[in-house]
Amino acid sequence: MPFPLLAIFTALLPLASSIPITFASHKAPFHLHIRNETLPDTAVARAGGVLNAEAAVEANQRDNTATRAFSSVDIKTSDGQCLFIDPTAGDFRQNLIPVQVQACTGSEGEKWDIITEGKHIEQEGAMLVVSTVTQGCLNFDPRRADGDSVILFSCGGRAGGEGGAADSQAFGYEDGQSQLALRPSNNAADICLVPDGGKLDSAGCNGNAEQQFQIG
Repeated sequence: MPFPLLAIFTALLPLASSIPITFASHKAPFHLHIRNETLPDTAVARAGGVLNAEAAVEANQRDNTATRAFSSVDIKTSDGQCLFIDPTAGDFRQNLIPVQVQACTGSEGEKWDIITEGKHIEQEGAMLVVSTVTQGCLNFDPRRADGDSVILFSCGGRAGGEGGAADSQAFGYEDGQSQLALRPSNNAADICLVPDGGKLDSAGCNGNAEQQFQIG
């Protein structure tokens, strides 16, 4: 019989402190405050080396005012693979996470929300693609090195979470669409996101099947 959830919370409450930890799901997250010293040292691949839980929650806050066309769904390539993120593959704020392409496993790293209205999107006919796990936004930054221009980043485009809306995170969308190309709004050239060598990358749009993605 699983240990009662209430008992777990009761045991943790005396440890309450100032660091919020978000438990994400397809519903609104809830927060639990725990002492620094009770957190495991979670190594991350990029800047900082170790996850800063407080900074990560501040940088990637869930927009509870948003309109979600889809919640906690897969996004698949034309050959049926899933877009996937590893929350430890970015920096100490869970920014700069590369988006991988892999065989679908049903893991939480494969789940995405599609937001069409909210505090981080201003364009009509556009969407944000948001990781259900980290609440970071799919982001295209052509200033970054080749092969590293498609990443998750704090919605609004500011590393600490204080941003408003960013064209680099807005992708063309029409109501009811479930199959589409991922075209970032900030590219002067006609750029589409494409699977390439096990990760999501960018290339000139050509209308081919490999540039089409299935949502849900």
